[in-house]
Amino acid sequence: MKTKALLSTFFMLALLVGNVSAQDKNFSLDEVYSLSADGTVHLRSSDANVKITGSDRSDVHLVIERTETTRGVRSSRSRFDVEVEERQGDLYITERERRGVTFQIGSWRVDYEIEIEMPRTGSLRIKGDDDDYVIRSVNGEISIETDDGDIELIECNGDKFDLQLEDGDLRMDGGKGSLYVRVDDGDLDIRNGNFATVEVSAEDGNVSLETTLSDNGVYEIRGDDADIDFVVLSGGGEFNVAKDDGRISSSSAFETIQETERRAKLSLDGGKADVDIRIEDGRVRLSTGK
Repeated sequence: MKTKALLSTFFMLALLVGNVSAQDKNFSLDEVYSLSADGTVHLRSSDANVKITGSDRSDVHLVIERTETTRGVRSSRSRFDVEVEERQGDLYITERERRGVTFQIGSWRVDYEIEIEMPRTGSLRIKGDDDDYVIRSVNGEISIETDDGDIELIECNGDKFDLQLEDGDLRMDGGKGSLYVRVDDGDLDIRNGNFATVEVSAEDGNVSLETTLSDNGVYEIRGDDADIDFVVLSGGGEFNVAKDDGRISSSSAFETIQETERRAKLSLDGGKADVDIRIEDGRVRLSTGK
């Protein structure tokens, strides 16, 4: 009986190995696609390292390399593919993976890289899961929604940013216009901003925000179990801070108009911006870049 059981197990493993050898393990793409001057690249992916660069080119160069490495035995009915479609001046890059039953003995690793070179005037609309992004010199609108991934924006000088992260960090250098950020369990580090409108919501993370203040600009920051460092590069206005189990400090450039246990109002010469900060279980520090 034991011999029959061992033979049966061996036969099953042999079938599994056969299934492994019959499956496509790697995916490679290197193509050029059209995009209108003010078009948007739409990207949907998961578990990828994504690098996007804006340049003087008028089209989109897309390179994808995905490699699976198995040590041992792995059987899966999943199949990976990427669909790319040019539609009304935009470009849609959509990952498709049909999943099935998986059996594995040993280790399995995936190396997944996406590189996009696109017109610097173009826009981005991204939805990802466990991706990391490095985006440079893309000057259109940028919208990113991701879980378990980090975002780095470098010299992206568009007028609208909509960024939503869960379990990830955001680093941003530059930017103007409007900024909307929502992050859970992650840190925000935003430098050299020139924003007229800011809406930031952070939970279980730290916020460091540098920006000029626009006259009549509106800046709203919410923090729950978060520390907030707000640095004014130029301009001024009125600062209203609500603190629940929090504390506030400011540099000498700020004048405290009134302060109670739960609220504080301060002013900074140089402009008429309206800054509203609400903090629970955290710290607020106000300073200038001078």
